[in-house]
Amino acid sequence: MKATLIFDSINDLLFSKWDDMFIKRMKCFNEQVNEDLNDSHNISQLLSPIITSQRVMAAQFGNTYSSMQCKDKTTIVFDEWLDHVFIIISEDKVEDAHRELLDCKTFVQHICGQNINLLHSPIYKDWLSVLLESRGKGDSIPGASGVIGESGVIVTALNALKSAVKEIKCSPYQHYHLMLYVGDKLLALYSSKGSEDLTPPDLILLSIQCVAAQEYWKNVEEKNDDVQKTRLPWLSQENSAIVNVCAGTAASPCAPYSMHLAEVAPRITFVILLDMELREVGIAVHMSNQILSNLRRLLLQRNLEMVPNTLDTLEVSLKKTTDALRKNKANTNLCARLTSRMLELRKSCTTTTPLTPETTATAMHTALEAAIEQLKPDIPSIKIMPPLKEIRGIIAPYMEFLQVKAMRYFSHGSGSEDSGSLTLHKYVEEFPGLIHFIYVDRTTGRFLAPDMADCVDMLSPDTVKRLVSCTFSLVHEGYGAATWRRGALHVCAVTWWERRGAGAAAARAPHPAAVRALPPPGDILGAFYRQVVELAFPNESQDVSMKELICVHVGLVPAPTAVQQARRLAHSIHELLDDQRAAADLL
Repeated sequence: MKATLIFDSINDLLFSKWDDMFIKRMKCFNEQVNEDLNDSHNISQLLSPIITSQRVMAAQFGNTYSSMQCKDKTTIVFDEWLDHVFIIISEDKVEDAHRELLDCKTFVQHICGQNINLLHSPIYKDWLSVLLESRGKGDSIPGASGVIGESGVIVTALNALKSAVKEIKCSPYQHYHLMLYVGDKLLALYSSKGSEDLTPPDLILLSIQCVAAQEYWKNVEEKNDDVQKTRLPWLSQENSAIVNVCAGTAASPCAPYSMHLAEVAPRITFVILLDMELREVGIAVHMSNQILSNLRRLLLQRNLEMVPNTLDTLEVSLKKTTDALRKNKANTNLCARLTSRMLELRKSCTTTTPLTPETTATAMHTALEAAIEQLKPDIPSIKIMPPLKEIRGIIAPYMEFLQVKAMRYFSHGSGSEDSGSLTLHKYVEEFPGLIHFIYVDRTTGRFLAPDMADCVDMLSPDTVKRLVSCTFSLVHEGYGAATWRRGALHVCAVTWWERRGAGAAAARAPHPAAVRALPPPGDILGAFYRQVVELAFPNESQDVSMKELICVHVGLVPAPTAVQQARRLAHSIHELLDDQRAAADLL
């Protein structure tokens, strides 16, 4: 049973995605609920007390809670953003459901920016729905992205992207990224000079966009021989749309880019990401929106002591917003409107005026919504067919190789036997009893894992995902290392910090209670890992990365042996990553 629901500020159901089991469960509470997936009115009525309780406790008492567990093992998790409530109802563990809810909110920010009301459109509803479905269809470890191929393939793919640049007309926009994805793995990335770097969450979000497109194209090809019908129904006629990539210190998707997708071959996707030059506006408006939301909550709580400082912070943020709007030659009337609304808000909060602070805060919110409209620019038209033909021609010798890679669960090359790579057979020989391992750099979002094709009988993909989920739970409890048995398997997981490739000891060991208070690890944005590094290295977290290693042995291997092998394997991987060619063979 699972239902993903988004309610707006007046508790109307804005987005819903549920299965038949959820409807059957709801029928137990009200016989009038039918199985019509578009009938959201009854669902809203049934869940209204829960939503109202969550809003009242958070807004009026400051007593927030993020989940509820029922006696029938039903789990309800909540999150609130910009006066919208996000809910997932399922029978999953609380952490797994919470992680999925965080990813759902990230998807909404990614495709809608700060204008959640775009979900009123059936197109955006379909888009969010396919992204939620594609979240678990890729090969990658949750919360990490991978690079596949061997060095020759990567060099050829990069040369293909460089060659394709000459065929792309992006004027007047000068900053862009060209990418090739195989399955959900990034094969090559080419960025124009002066472009802002893409973050690991951006690459993960784009990989999920590619998985969604690949699944649709595959279904079209199976149902219809005319493979030219490649238009994705949730995007424009040219398979393009405005998406938001991560920006600012909060690493939230708020920088508008124009995304263009094209199929090079089955499971191979060409992506163009065009900078719409609105990053500064997006960051400033996002910060102003968040501060205004906090201020409105303080006014509801009558927490007047915090209001003056919040007003000062909002004024500074609005100044950045108006400056950014002026640089982008936005409507000067809008900048004047924002400034005047700020003066009215400060006056109503500090002196006696006919207008209440709540009224002026609402007026400010309306003005910010007008600024948010500036973050939804027109999609530029790009003639994508000429560069697409160029890419197909250059990577043609490797096409079959890449398609085979894309169909494997963990799409990692094993390299030649004398390349020094950790091939399946080699690590089985060097580490007796070891079945599988996963090495993840949580800061850069890269992971290393052998191909599972030869051990799939002993270790299914679902088992791997459950082991990774168990590791998430242990890390969230504050453990740095753990071993446990699961049936015939013996699992060893360890995390550590590195600074510039060398081991680093925490300046201040994070308290387990502080770690448990963080969001669950493994979501797309990786907020947990970023914050735990800041806890361990206060004021000096730059260049510090968090590493994770999960080893799976047969159950007969003693725990001390498994831990010793995990330590040796970590050193072997570190040496492997020093050899860029060998690393490319395995990654």
